[in-house]
Amino acid sequence: MWLLELAPEALSHFDNWTSLACLCDTGWLSALRRPSTATLRVAQRRLRVLSSLPVTFGAFTALHSGDGPVHLRGRCRALPGHDVAAPLCHTEVRDDPEGRVLIEHTHDFLLSIDGEDVYVLSNGGHLASALPLHAGDEVSVFGFADEVPDRWGLASAPHGRGGLLPAIRSGSELPLLITHVVR
Repeated sequence: MWLLELAPEALSHFDNWTSLACLCDTGWLSALRRPSTATLRVAQRRLRVLSSLPVTFGAFTALHSGDGPVHLRGRCRALPGHDVAAPLCHTEVRDDPEGRVLIEHTHDFLLSIDGEDVYVLSNGGHLASALPLHAGDEVSVFGFADEVPDRWGLASAPHGRGGLLPAIRSGSELPLLITHVVR
């Protein structure tokens, strides 16, 4: 309901209503727990990024660590040495004695944008989709700019092996969100 009112354009990034459930108990909507004029403004500012256009690789690398949140769009790639057939992210529902439990399995991966790679730090992130994420899938990723050591030599010159690779990650208040691109 709040998403419809505050950022209706954001709905185009989610494949179905149930995929929005991961937003409910996160910082993306936490400001709405006690609605007031101030918290509505905070929520609107946070949700605005979900309806924003993705930034280019060049614009992303110009950001400073922690800047964001920002929207990136690209194709997933498995990290070198990882099984490319295995899902990069998926969810499963299990029944246990206390009720149903949603379990998220996420692995770091690369996001190819404009022929360049961004490292996606999945820790603390959420897959906002009922479908598993595989290498080759086109996704939107919402998170914060960062850098990680380039252990694989993937970074463009002049850094190369041993340099830094641009990365996107969760923030202290807002988790990383990964959504399949909906056409």
